[in-house]
Amino acid sequence: MNEMQQLSLTPDGTPEQAQAVGLHYEIVAAAQAAASSLLALGRKLKQMRDTGGYKRLGFETFADYTEQAVGIRQRQAYNYISVVENVPARLVEENAAAGVTKLALLAKLGPADQQEVAGQDLAHITVTELKQIIEEKNGLAEQLSLLQEAAPPAAEAESHEVDMDALRAQALEQARAEVAAEHRKELAEQSRRLQQDHLEEMDRQMHKVAADQQDALECRMREYRQSTDREAEEKVRKIRAEAQEKIKKAKAEAAQAAEKKLAEEREAARRDQEERDRADLEAARQEAAEARAQAEETARKLQLNASEESIRFALLFEQLQGAAGAMMDLVDALTAAGRAEEAGKLRAALAGALQALAGQVADEGEEHHV
Repeated sequence: MNEMQQLSLTPDGTPEQAQAVGLHYEIVAAAQAAASSLLALGRKLKQMRDTGGYKRLGFETFADYTEQAVGIRQRQAYNYISVVENVPARLVEENAAAGVTKLALLAKLGPADQQEVAGQDLAHITVTELKQIIEEKNGLAEQLSLLQEAAPPAAEAESHEVDMDALRAQALEQARAEVAAEHRKELAEQSRRLQQDHLEEMDRQMHKVAADQQDALECRMREYRQSTDREAEEKVRKIRAEAQEKIKKAKAEAAQAAEKKLAEEREAARRDQEERDRADLEAARQEAAEARAQAEETARKLQLNASEESIRFALLFEQLQGAAGAMMDLVDALTAAGRAEEAGKLRAALAGALQALAGQVADEGEEHHV
């Protein structure tokens, strides 16, 4: 019968058998993990205490460190340390399910007593029962020590009769102990092999789970990146839309402001033009009034009637005199500039034009007289 069949409750390969075996593997793995965790914690706490590292973390005492930073009482921390200092690692691994309190009590015994007590299914012994067993073991050891100290000399001991029954009982007890030890050794080896097989299976399963989890993580990461990319694109699109809306609004406001300014400038230009037109009109009116007054004065000098035609004639006469005077000023300027020949030609042209005008006036007067 193989190890799997020895552990099964139903030897016919039923689902209940497979379920029980699987549960056993889980228990063995949990026990192994608990033992490893217990030993690791005890060793790390011992190292922290021995090196005084807790002081570098700002704690005055080891108790302050364990209670405030680790969350366990100082007594429990020292239980872990006592286990790693006084109990063999193999024994801890085999009895990790019993808990650190029982293992710390076991540390108070010698190596042989530890093996014997641990072989009594330590996980199912209560703390009170374990304390009583330890007290009995320690008491027996003290009595044995006292007996050894009070033993008679060898010569005197030889004179005593040998108790054969006691020797046989002692030999029987020793044989039982050896058988029990061998049985425990076989159970430990069987448990170790099962643990090894289970750990290998668990390792394969863990690798598979890790690979599945890695694939799932990568899938989630891809989905997250895609989601993030979509969110980023949406944010960029929204930002662009908002920017375009702001630009459009700014352009509209700028156009409105420019149009308003242009309208204001046009209105100001219109008002300025109206003001200039009024000024020009007023100046023209003033000039016309002055010209009329001058024409009326000229008409009086010419002894003409004060009719509208006479006044207009006088105005044109003034303009003719002004034009003739301007022409003479131009001739004089040419003469002064040394251009006498050109000035003489202009003077002759002016004289000819005046003579022709005078002749025309005389001819028209004669016709009207006839």
